[in-house]
Amino acid sequence: MATECVRLARGKRMRLTKLNQCGTVVNGPNSTLTAEALVTGTLTPNYADPSEISILNANGDECISDRSAPALRWIDISLNVCTWDPTMISLITGDPLVLDNAATPNVVGWSIDADLTGSASFGLEIWSGITGQACDPSGNVKYQYWLLPWVKDAQWGEWLPAQNDGITATWTARAVPGGEWGVGPYDDVLRDAVTPATLTALLTPIGDTEVLRSITTSAPLPTPACGATVLPVP
Repeated sequence: MATECVRLARGKRMRLTKLNQCGTVVNGPNSTLTAEALVTGTLTPNYADPSEISILNANGDECISDRSAPALRWIDISLNVCTWDPTMISLITGDPLVLDNAATPNVVGWSIDADLTGSASFGLEIWSGITGQACDPSGNVKYQYWLLPWVKDAQWGEWLPAQNDGITATWTARAVPGGEWGVGPYDDVLRDAVTPATLTALLTPIGDTEVLRSITTSAPLPTPACGATVLPVP
């Protein structure tokens, strides 16, 4: 069995997918968004403090010494984006959209609503670049694909609406185990091994205890767009 080792640099793409409160993909309008707006995405595993037992005997020597295994609780996420897309904000935070009064209303903004903010659940996919590679015979390059299948509890970070600089938006959130991602709703994650190659979803479903999955793939990057779009019912 061969192993593929890669050197990574730069973030190429981000995709958000709307989930319900049980971590299940929600098909329908405004359910998926692909963006090039990601400035930074930080992942920090969060562990429960291990339990330690140490008992000394009457001579002062350690008699019993034991330490529990580290337990991963979730992965803390920090996202910083350079495009203020109201539908992206709503997918991440659950905050409501603001519409204009056109015959077919347009999305022109959002509100931070104390009853709704932080209520959203979403799937997060990020594609990283791989350095020092050549195209394969079909002209394809490879990317590193990161999937966090259930992200929730987003909180707004600080931003400066008036400054002599670019204005970015920041959120923190948690990637948790569980959910119902399965193999995912997209057939653009992998190229299969047949000839000619076709695009496929994940080969194996996300397990109950998986918080993150990362794979190397030669599938092309999804196309970015302004505004969330329809995720069709399979």
